[in-house]
Parts: sequence; structure tokens; C-alpha cells
Amino acid sequence: MGRYDDYDDERVVIVERDNGGSNGLGALLLGMAIGAGAALLLAPESGEAMRARIRREAKRATTRARELVDEVSDEVSETVGRTRETVGRKVGEARGVVETRARAVGDAVDAGRVAARQAKVELERAVQETKRAYEDARRTTRVADDIEPVADHDAAENPGTA
Repeated sequence: MGRYDDYDDERVVIVERDNGGSNGLGALLLGMAIGAGAALLLAPESGEAMRARIRREAKRATTRARELVDEVSDEVSETVGRTRETVGRKVGEARGVVETRARAVGDAVDAGRVAARQAKVELERAVQETKRAYEDARRTTRVADDIEPVADHDAAENPGTA
């Protein structure tokens, strides 16, 4: 008895590979080729008829493969076109929003500058008025300090007139 005699011969091992998603079309074409070859080899025909049938099936498989490639290519082109349109529309909308917001920010900055200038002018005017009022109050106080009380002086000189 051999080493592997105890194993079940009907077991099947399936190995899958991921080739980046391109398995579908390649597997389909390979399956078509294998199926066509098996059908031709198992058909009970003469050699000449078999060769003619192989040529026909090869042409048919080639035609089907071209049709499939054209169909997939058309679908991909349509999807790419729709995607480009959608992306272009979204980019346009985003640009519009950004431009609108940029204008609004610019307007707000300009309004802030105008308000700041106006506030500066009003503050400078208020400071000048305050300075004038302070100087006027100081002058008034100096003048009042320099003047002797007239009523008290007259009363001291003429005590009987009061």
C-alpha cells in the first residue's frame, strides 16, 4: 500500500487567487475556450469535420469575446462619462459655494474696517472733547483760586453794614 491510499480520491482542492478584480473576464474567456475544446474533442466526428467545427467554434468564440469586450468597454465608457459629469457638477457647485463664502468674508472684512475707522474717529473726537473739558475745568479752578472772596473782604472792612 502506498502512502496516499487511505485518502479519498474524490476530494477537490480549490485555490483562489485575487488578481486585483480582473479574474472575471479572464476566467470567462478561459472557460469558454475549455468548454469549446472539450465539446469538440468529445464529439463523434471525422478528422476533417472536427477541424472545420473547431475553426467555426474558434471564430464564434472570438466573435463572442469581441462582443463581450465591446459591451464591457461601452459600459465602462458610459460609467466614466457619467462619473465625470457628476464630478464636474459637484466641483462647480463647490466652487460656487467657495466663491460666495469668499465674497461674504471679504464683505465682512471691509465692513469691519469701515466700522473700525469710524470708531477710531469717534474715539479721537471723544478724547479731544474730554481733554478740552479737563483744560477748561483746570482754568476755571485756577481763576477761582486767584480771585479773593469779595463779599467776605467787604464785610471785614465795614462791619456795620452787614
